[in-house]
Amino acid sequence: MLARLPVLIVLASIALVASSGQPAADHLSERDALWTQKVLRAIDTSNWTMARKFAKRVKAPLAANLLTWARLTSASPKVSFDQVAAFIKQNPDWPGQVRLRHRAEEAMKPDMPADQVLVWFADHPPLSADGMTRLGAALLASGEAANGREVLREAWIAGNFTKVRERVFYKNFRHLLTRDDHQRRLDRLLWEGRYWPVRRMLWKVNPGYRALGNARIHLRRKAGNVDRLIEQVPVEYKDDPGLIYERLRWRRLNRKDNAFEIVLNPPPDMVRPDAWWKERSVLVRRAVKKGHITDAYKIASGHGLVAGPDYADAEWLSGWIALRFLGDAKAAKVHFAKLYFSVRYPISLARAAYWSARAEEALGYHDAAAGWYDRAAQHRTTYYGQLAAAQRRPGSSLRLPEEPEVNGSVEPEFSGHELVLVIRLLGEIGERDRLKPFIMRLSQLSDDRGWKSLTAKLARFHGRLDLSVAIAKKANRSGMQMLQSGYPMVTPPAMHPKAEAKRPESALVLAIIRQESAFQINAESRAKAQGLMQLLPRTAKRIAKRLGVRYSRHKLTNEPDYNLILGQAYLAQLLDDYNGSYVLALAAYNAGPGRVKRWLRNNGDPRQTEIDAVDWVEMIPIEETRNYVQRVLENLQVYRMRLAETEIALSLDNDLHN
Repeated sequence: MLARLPVLIVLASIALVASSGQPAADHLSERDALWTQKVLRAIDTSNWTMARKFAKRVKAPLAANLLTWARLTSASPKVSFDQVAAFIKQNPDWPGQVRLRHRAEEAMKPDMPADQVLVWFADHPPLSADGMTRLGAALLASGEAANGREVLREAWIAGNFTKVRERVFYKNFRHLLTRDDHQRRLDRLLWEGRYWPVRRMLWKVNPGYRALGNARIHLRRKAGNVDRLIEQVPVEYKDDPGLIYERLRWRRLNRKDNAFEIVLNPPPDMVRPDAWWKERSVLVRRAVKKGHITDAYKIASGHGLVAGPDYADAEWLSGWIALRFLGDAKAAKVHFAKLYFSVRYPISLARAAYWSARAEEALGYHDAAAGWYDRAAQHRTTYYGQLAAAQRRPGSSLRLPEEPEVNGSVEPEFSGHELVLVIRLLGEIGERDRLKPFIMRLSQLSDDRGWKSLTAKLARFHGRLDLSVAIAKKANRSGMQMLQSGYPMVTPPAMHPKAEAKRPESALVLAIIRQESAFQINAESRAKAQGLMQLLPRTAKRIAKRLGVRYSRHKLTNEPDYNLILGQAYLAQLLDDYNGSYVLALAAYNAGPGRVKRWLRNNGDPRQTEIDAVDWVEMIPIEETRNYVQRVLENLQVYRMRLAETEIALSLDNDLHN
């Protein structure tokens, strides 16, 4: 039964660790274990006095170091710069280095000698506005006036202060700042939508720019009477890119068609094309839905980006519209090539190569298309890689390598590493929920395949299948496959006797769990979805009532069987509602049946011939749901192979068109 899942994981993992020759952790004394737990609880509740008092009773050096780390990375008020600096120097492999550096900057006292400040920042460039302030002040004190002023101006323009620290900074350094510095700071805060810092800045700029700032921030907050505020903006600021952007955003959020007037005629310099793309990407799909295809292509292809995830998204969307709606395969080919050579992760590489192949096919260049399909098919665990493999060689099977072998010289180094000992210590005292930063940091300390495999095994040993999956996903980005670590196996329970629909295939259930919770039993999303299959409480309550099962929110995140019985019943119901269509059932599982009904009405039915299922998935207007459907379907192919314990033919195309 899955209620025994944590125990089974640990038992299986003990065998894995034993077979690898890893020694057990040094045991804490019962007394040290007790006090270590008490200190951690005190830190959790911000009881700093008791945390310091209890910490003095812990004698084991490793546990004491762990507690020092926990205190320094928390919000503990009594932390000195010397303490943090010493910990960073002595423990460079420990997690939370960025947080520790922030704490060091916070802990610098006003009377800290300038030479000490400069020595610190020579090795640790400032991360915060406070750090930049300390560096700038130290440079001034050391006679480097020009450099000090530049650092302080940059701190003012780019830094985020608390209200009190902003007042102190302004009092101390206002004589070094220019009117242009104030306008640049206000402009940046407006782009970021930081309301209260904006309010404090409005009185530091000229009246005309103040009117501009007022209009922009009120548009951002969707406040009333914005037309009057826009009218008050002086002529010289009417064409400000930030103001035009906020007007676009306001119109888009209010579903005004005149948003297209702005996005089709943007300012020559958009200043923040990344912010503009968030609006453009929504309006592109809205234009496609309305049948305004030429406008959609113009909006997408005029993105103004040069690199990054948004650039990749914009180039793909431009190519897709050109190919599938405008019938311009030549233009599409250019966009997909730009995409391919701007990305490096398997999911994106496979996507770019697959669509490049489709463009070459449309142009009649079948040899070139075959080459692109082959490139995509190299990434066999990805959605588009699997589609490409099936297209290139119908009936081809999914073949994946086993877990990487561990080099004999790696094992002793790994087993003796301090973070491994910390992880085992936390496991020994029952602190599984504190393992993530240590396990993920450990996995980053070496690029060796065996090291990553051992780290994933250690995560599984302590019942953190989610971290094993996370390690495998990151390894996959660099071309390393970790089949056992990345695709954990559990046996779902039998369907409840009162469940009316047919039981979903186990591979689909596992594929959903991997995407929803990565097998973290107590997972809870920001939307309050619970447990392995991430059920919303209202959905779980409805399914429980239908099955005649007592509803318990506690059980959703503490009893795996309970979560899976309800989750499987809900999934089975959706599959039944959509006549077995995996695409529609998965879209509904993620976004709700109401939205799927609307998408079927707007975009057609992928079960029929009126629209290609691949296009239908890409037309899902919610990015999270598009990604969700693709990731679950690609997981499904791998789990079918794992459950069959042999190579099986790829069936993604069938899954899409059922």
